[in-house]
Amino acid sequence: MLDPAIHARRRKLLSAHLGGKPVVLLGNGPFQRNLPMTQFPFRQDSTVLYLSGCQRPHAALLIEDGGYSTLFLVPPRDDDALWHGASWTLEGARIALAFDAVLPLSQLEQRCARHAGQLLSMAVSDPLATARAQDLCGEDLRFGDPQRAGSAALVDAVITQRRRLEPVEADEIRTTARVTAAAHIAAMRATRPGVPERHLAALFDGVLRAAGTQPAYGSIVTVHGEILHNDRTDDICKDGQLLLLDGGAEAASGYATDVTRTWPVSKRFSPRQRAAYDAVLAAQQAAIEQVRPGVRYRSVHDAASLVIARFLVDEGLLRGLPEDLVDRGAHALFFPHGVGHLIGLDVHDMEAFGDRVTYPPDRRRSEQFGTAYLRLDLDLEPGMCVTIEPGFYVVPAILQDPVLAERFGDALDRERAMSWVGFGGIRIEDDLLCTPQGSEILTAAVPKSPDAIEDLVGTAPDLLGACLDGVSSAS
Repeated sequence: MLDPAIHARRRKLLSAHLGGKPVVLLGNGPFQRNLPMTQFPFRQDSTVLYLSGCQRPHAALLIEDGGYSTLFLVPPRDDDALWHGASWTLEGARIALAFDAVLPLSQLEQRCARHAGQLLSMAVSDPLATARAQDLCGEDLRFGDPQRAGSAALVDAVITQRRRLEPVEADEIRTTARVTAAAHIAAMRATRPGVPERHLAALFDGVLRAAGTQPAYGSIVTVHGEILHNDRTDDICKDGQLLLLDGGAEAASGYATDVTRTWPVSKRFSPRQRAAYDAVLAAQQAAIEQVRPGVRYRSVHDAASLVIARFLVDEGLLRGLPEDLVDRGAHALFFPHGVGHLIGLDVHDMEAFGDRVTYPPDRRRSEQFGTAYLRLDLDLEPGMCVTIEPGFYVVPAILQDPVLAERFGDALDRERAMSWVGFGGIRIEDDLLCTPQGSEILTAAVPKSPDAIEDLVGTAPDLLGACLDGVSSAS
């Protein structure tokens, strides 16, 4: 966890950005699954976490002129020690989290009454907390709706503070990246024909948890890498397939990593797989070389796209000049997403606030197929942390889409493309910190050279499978 003094300084800075206007922020409560006592793992709202370091459910912050900050908490019940162990007192929380005052949550409305008509607030993923914030500030707040994410001045101030990471934040990601590397390596070593995807997913997530972290998002572990956000692990790894693993650890402080690697189930890449893998790796390297202050992120994306387009022409999948194919978006038939996004306290950092975080006022998302999914188009600055994740995918639904077929029919060799169906997908992703001199790959410890990957795959037993030997599958 970060030093509480860091959170206190952030609150004062936010107050200064807002000219002392009062701010009230409601944190998330727990989400019940099927019984009140059975809950999903708790995750605090990222902005509340950024400003407080408080991981307790139902927290609220009131930041007044000069940054005077009050934290509101639900006091521990008399029987909490029995069911949940010893808990902070309110005074203990004040000292531990460096707040000016800590009061019972029941006093929130009373303390906010002095600022009636002036309070700034924002929506969070907990609808009850958002409704309470809405009552306090008098604005229409909706989580997931960028136009109603919160008071405009507050949202803009939060974006300004969070968009560039402090050195201590980058250190949190560096530390977490080491755990992510260990988990990826463990999954590579356990991969072989006959291993269920769910075993590799359990192993990967288990390494994260054993190290004191948790998955930053639902880990993607699949032999169907052409499904970009595949959330299923029902398949058995087979000889000749590629396994794509997109997963990363989240630190106790909330900072995330996001890494994708792709490797052959059978230990060795086939010639076709190796050619595609080398192209994606070259595209990633071309993009990484662009990451430095002042470079427009769209240029980073275009650098990767051009390398992919050259590969597609060399393989006879597309016809034409690579530069022209990128200009018209034909490369997106096989690379149908943007090259990356911001990362920080959220794996897609501050995405709940929409494109106001990631696009400057004079730029808009492209309407072009594929490029429309580019999540970021800022000029890079020191302190920004971004992912670089080009890919190559053979998606039957794209190749058979009649609209795309008409648009790119002159460029696509459809017969040759259909001969690739069943290939799956390849994505290679790292997290980069933009520095004054260029960039630092924070996740460089995760192997990605094809030789290093081949040396790792299949070198360890399927320990989970051994543990489950003789246990019938529940599926």
